[in-house]
Amino acid sequence: MSPEVARLGHVALETPDVEESLSFFSDTVGLEVVERTAETAYLRGVEEYDHHTLSLTAAEESGVDHVGWQTEEPEHVAAFADRLEAEGIDVSWVEEGVEAGQGEAIRFEVPNGHRFELYGEMAKPEPPKERRSKLKNRQYDPTENHPTAPNRIDHLQIWDGDALECAEWIRDVLGFDEQEYYDLEDGSRWGTFLSACGVKIDLAIVQSEHADDDAAVHHVAFEVDGVRDLFEAHNVMNENGVPVDGIGQHGISRGEFMYARDPTSGHRIEFNTGSYLTLDPHWEPVEWEENDISDGDDHQWVGGIDSLERVTY
Repeated sequence: MSPEVARLGHVALETPDVEESLSFFSDTVGLEVVERTAETAYLRGVEEYDHHTLSLTAAEESGVDHVGWQTEEPEHVAAFADRLEAEGIDVSWVEEGVEAGQGEAIRFEVPNGHRFELYGEMAKPEPPKERRSKLKNRQYDPTENHPTAPNRIDHLQIWDGDALECAEWIRDVLGFDEQEYYDLEDGSRWGTFLSACGVKIDLAIVQSEHADDDAAVHHVAFEVDGVRDLFEAHNVMNENGVPVDGIGQHGISRGEFMYARDPTSGHRIEFNTGSYLTLDPHWEPVEWEENDISDGDDHQWVGGIDSLERVTY
């Protein structure tokens, strides 16, 4: 059987001040801190079992260290290593435990400079006893959760100087499925929306303004229950003086959203209500053309995005 990627696992971010960034991601956003090491804080959503879905590591300046994807089976990591090396891709092995809570992994660069990681196993630590829900199928006691606490990681949006090439490579080599795509009037590709798990969008790849732009991340999205949570999160951001980059509903994916940025690092989080699921094994990608969605350059159905600033790797 061919190796498969199962899902988006985590995003490893770099920040010039871990404590200040934790003030945003934990105290303001509501992600749970699972573990601290000398250089890195590991966090997850209140419905998540894996050790972490986001990490913050001290660095001289803001950046993205890597994007982690979990394989369907642990042995698929080695199979992917063989496939990537056959494609001429340099692969670096990461020993178990080097990244806290994580088993053996490989890291490599996707054209054109996005750093990905594939791993097969991740620890599932219990919450602190005083935070543990009495329901065995719920992690954290919701009465003690932050009012805006997201449930789980949902998707990632990256920008690329050749978004079509990048998307086709990820589709062909890593086996992702196309959910939707958007072409401009001249026939060029503006964005491709891929699924690793097979039922929803896990990765959005958007065309940068210039072909020589560095590979970058626009946002990491975490799921919340509903639209009311978006307004509650917006309210909390306003109270804390945090930059908000728009609220509304996407045309592509149909998910409702609210964007906010860590004032220290510039990393952006999206609070998102989640997109539709595609359970049909014979799903055909939704095809968009320019002017199908007329609400501005960012192609939203309701509202818009106020900032296209990104953080590079």
